[in-house]
Amino acid sequence: MPLAESKGTLPASNFDFGRIVDRYDKWYSTPHGSVYDRLEKKAIGRLLPSIDNGSQLLEVGCGTGHWSEYFSSRGFQVTGVDVSREMIEAARGRNIANARFQVANGENLQFDDESFDVAAAITTLEFTANPQKMLSEMIRCVKKPSGKIIAGVLNALYSYNQKRKNKSGSVYSSANLFSPKQVKELLEPFGRPQILIAGFVPERSWLLWLSPLCEFIGHLILSRRGAFIAAKIEL
Repeated sequence: MPLAESKGTLPASNFDFGRIVDRYDKWYSTPHGSVYDRLEKKAIGRLLPSIDNGSQLLEVGCGTGHWSEYFSSRGFQVTGVDVSREMIEAARGRNIANARFQVANGENLQFDDESFDVAAAITTLEFTANPQKMLSEMIRCVKKPSGKIIAGVLNALYSYNQKRKNKSGSVYSSANLFSPKQVKELLEPFGRPQILIAGFVPERSWLLWLSPLCEFIGHLILSRRGAFIAAKIEL
């Protein structure tokens, strides 16, 4: 399972995240960002498998290591990759336990077949030029038949996501948002997807205290319009 830096030119994602590395994590400290973060992690946590000592997780599009830190806290040995050198440097600067990072293109991973127990991509597939190829690479790198693929994407049916996408020059303007149906169609060629919707959060800050109730109601009525889609396939 080599960890050498990728050589040559790395194809860019739909957005140069290196440009915003200094402010990337500030979103999580805002009132809305902290609520979304908690609900997204709760949804992904429901899909994560119970682990054995030393279980290996590959995170594609790890960015500054925000989710890598979460996966490490869940007991995984984390290998994070990202096309942005600036993001990888920021991730390394976190000094996350049981985590290592390298610059790599998620559509052309330099790892041996079946090197990992789990591969995850959180808010990554919507920013890559070829999500099918990225998924194929993740699946190649995961053990069979016991491996798991975890994906988290921004929901195209959520009005706030659409507003952010329509804002010219924002990071979200370059995203190809997915609906739950599109996520299912994207994953079905590789396995039977399990899909959870999360992030039923009021758009107005003064209503954020209602988030737990909104989340409960959203799940109760099986709404497909939460902010975040969490998905898993078992290989």
